Amino acid sequence: MLQPSSASAPALSSPAPAPTATETVARPDPGLARGRWEAPVWAFWAALAVIAAVTALFVLGRMGVLKRRKARGPQA
Repeated sequence: MLQPSSASAPALSSPAPAPTATETVARPDPGLARGRWEAPVWAFWAALAVIAAVTALFVLGRMGVLKRRKARGPQA
């Protein structure tokens, strides 16, 4: 196995430090109210209520609770 000779190796030196950043980054406050389209808290509750109502109607319909009974006419 060949080993590099010390005469041909470049001198080891630490790299130059990176330049200091000059930008100032403004970060938003932590929480849900950040993003392109912010929504008030009531909007999330309203969406949850709509989902719960649609789900309940679907389940009741599949169980047969919401089926209309046929109206019986006068029997002769």
